[in-house]
Amino acid sequence: MKYFEFGKENKTTLLLLHGADTTWQMSFQPFIDAAKKRFHIIAVAEDGFNPDEPNIDATSVIDEAHRITEWLVEHLDGRVDIILGESLGGMIMTEILLDPRIKVHTAIADGFTILEYPNFKHDLPKRVFAGILTYVQLFAFKHMGLFSRILGEDIDSMIYKQTSKTTLFNLEYSMMPYRYKYEAFGLSDSYIWHGEKEPGLKHVLRKIDRSEYHFKHKVFLGRGHGSLLLEPERLLREVELAYKGYDKNYRSE
Repeated sequence: MKYFEFGKENKTTLLLLHGADTTWQMSFQPFIDAAKKRFHIIAVAEDGFNPDEPNIDATSVIDEAHRITEWLVEHLDGRVDIILGESLGGMIMTEILLDPRIKVHTAIADGFTILEYPNFKHDLPKRVFAGILTYVQLFAFKHMGLFSRILGEDIDSMIYKQTSKTTLFNLEYSMMPYRYKYEAFGLSDSYIWHGEKEPGLKHVLRKIDRSEYHFKHKVFLGRGHGSLLLEPERLLREVELAYKGYDKNYRSE
């Protein structure tokens, strides 16, 4: 795992956590170019998705979050102004927020997706199921139209097709079972963003009760999973708005 910092002269810290099957550069480089004059940016090159460390595989969301948390405590005294977690990065973000040493003003989970995995009682079916899901992803790397249909957006330019089979398997295996930490959204000024075309949007809204868990929700019309990454200036404006505080839940063009 590596950390890349930009705009260190700025006071407001912004931690960037990319999703699965991508890298920090493929996801965030255009946004970083737009935002580094405004924020002190820390972009995390997560295990298993870092071309600089091709022999290091991811193990689990919890392990990734633990390592990032320790870095934040050591280098920033655990204080971060904004976290932007994309897809899987949003899951990692919730784990980080739950550590009592961490203090975050604004937490944004963009494309927060709930994948409800079966809770197998024995190890063999867990391994078989994780293996099947791994090969589905490897197949999708070769047939990007499948990714586009799943995500509601053509984000071929952001897919890291060199992700190892071991990393994919480890992440799938670690999700059985995994309990989503919705309570983390009550520990900061929290937001969940979705593109209107994301297939998992309605499922997430049904699953997360806003009367119980504290967050504001925003839907971007005509967009799919990760769409704002393709619009760096727009993403910068949305991050700044979130940091200032939305006054209500609403849809956006």
